[in-house]
Amino acid sequence: MKLRFFQQVYFVSGLAPSLIAVLAGSLVHAQEAVESEESVRSRSPLLYVEAPVLVEDGVDPVMPLRARLASPELDPESDPAFGQRSDSIRRYNIAVTDIELDGGAWDGGLVEELASLGRLQQQQGNHIGAIQTLDRAIHVNRINSGLYTLEQIPVVEQLIQSHMALGDWEEADIYNNYLYHVQQKAYGFDDPRLIPVLERLATWNIQAFKIGHGSLLGIKLQQSQIMFNAAARMVDVHFGKADERFINYQRNIASSAYLVAQNPDLMAQIDKSEYRTRQQVFAKQMNEQRQVQPSGFRTGERALLEVVMFYQEQGYGTYSLAEAITHLADWYLIFGRRQSALKSYKLAWDMLQGLEDSEELTQQLFGSVTPLPAFGSSIEVPDAFYRTEDGSQALRFDYADLTFDVTENGLARNVESISEETEDNQAQLGKLRNSTRSTHFRPLVIDGEPQRSFENHFRYRYWY
Repeated sequence: MKLRFFQQVYFVSGLAPSLIAVLAGSLVHAQEAVESEESVRSRSPLLYVEAPVLVEDGVDPVMPLRARLASPELDPESDPAFGQRSDSIRRYNIAVTDIELDGGAWDGGLVEELASLGRLQQQQGNHIGAIQTLDRAIHVNRINSGLYTLEQIPVVEQLIQSHMALGDWEEADIYNNYLYHVQQKAYGFDDPRLIPVLERLATWNIQAFKIGHGSLLGIKLQQSQIMFNAAARMVDVHFGKADERFINYQRNIASSAYLVAQNPDLMAQIDKSEYRTRQQVFAKQMNEQRQVQPSGFRTGERALLEVVMFYQEQGYGTYSLAEAITHLADWYLIFGRRQSALKSYKLAWDMLQGLEDSEELTQQLFGSVTPLPAFGSSIEVPDAFYRTEDGSQALRFDYADLTFDVTENGLARNVESISEETEDNQAQLGKLRNSTRSTHFRPLVIDGEPQRSFENHFRYRYWY
């Protein structure tokens, strides 16, 4: 069985995992030669950490798993519709054969039948068969309707789903880029129909970065920023900033900017002249020249300022605006802009004091230590990241409780593990403590001023 995802990765304050390092190939091959799959898993140094949950006295924190990870996928044969789909597959195979006998292997009538057949195979969990069928449908369609026909788009989207389900990131990357290329050819660079296309490819680029796919991961992040910026600009031009997509894109821009700042070594890859020139051309096409050399701090600051202005102008209420300002203050704290952070925290605090339920809302925003960044991102890694080729779980998880102080500058100090430490988890808990020391937290804010807090108790879920 193919070994996958031998990377050291970390969740950082609720963001999906960002790549830190890849294990030496020689070590992996050596393990393959002498150890069983089970022993490799149990001793794997892979580790990423989800956003921790505060443990309060007498309250057991809830840490739900994503639905598809909470239990293994059902055997397709146990699905009541399995037999009906099998009958449909037989009928479609007969229909395909009949069309081939009458019109040949490239008859245009095959496209619809093959697309439906591939979709059914996909639903049956037969992704290899679905890929073969859908790939043929695309080729027949291109021969009959041209290389850049939009008719192929739904089939390509299905094809990507099957490649993603199998964890075939290389093919998923190729077809995600192909999907964008076809629609850009049809719509041009400023048509609003391109907005969801930009969002899709930008999302995939961040996913690819997080799972470590590709040799130039910095370019993945850079292109995602360019695309999210272009999508946000087009939403603004065609629909206005009141459109919810505008604010969602800004949050994704800030999330990618955080990843940029956390991975300066990867971003240094794109400074070579051949890559810089390519990105400049791409950014010019998107009318996003300012994003050619992304700055983690400046890009994120600009996006979070847009979020603040959105809530200020759209009348969402004082708490929403105060929360947006707090997220901006968090950003300044992460990057050591202490005076800007203090001013923004104080502004958000003061805004809440004039509300009828000010005590409750102030406690909600400032009453406990919070892992940063806290503005969130909707982009998660694909489910197949967690699974082996047969659908079983590829990574394990465990829990650990840590206590630590948080300084007024948001730094974790005196980090201690209060969970049982064994020979098996000793190395992992050591990495968890080190990861916590490098994580920023929003400190307690009292009377508008950040304060040091002691023995904060958090529960972590880590994967290995």
